[in-house]
Amino acid sequence: MRRGTGRETVDQVSAADMERIQKLLREVGGPNVSWGAASVLDVWVAEAHMEAQRRASRQILVATWALVVATVGLVVATLGLVLAG
Repeated sequence: MRRGTGRETVDQVSAADMERIQKLLREVGGPNVSWGAASVLDVWVAEAHMEAQRRASRQILVATWALVVATVGLVVATLGLVLAG
C-alpha cells in the first residue's frame, strides 16, 4: 500500500503476484478447474489484508514496548525522588 495525500491507495497486482496466485489456485483446484479474475482478486485482497494486519501488529508491539520503557523510567525517577526526599 502506498500513502498518498491523506488517502491510502492499493498497489497494482504484479506479474509475479499473479503467477504465484494462479499457481496456488491450480494446486487447490487441480488442472481441470478454471479460476476467474474474481478468485485471483479474492486471494490477492486476502494477502493484502493479512500484510496490513502484520504491519499494524508490529506498530502496536513497538508502541507497547515504548510505553513499557517509559513506565520503567518513570518508576525509577519516582523512586529516586522518594529516596532523595
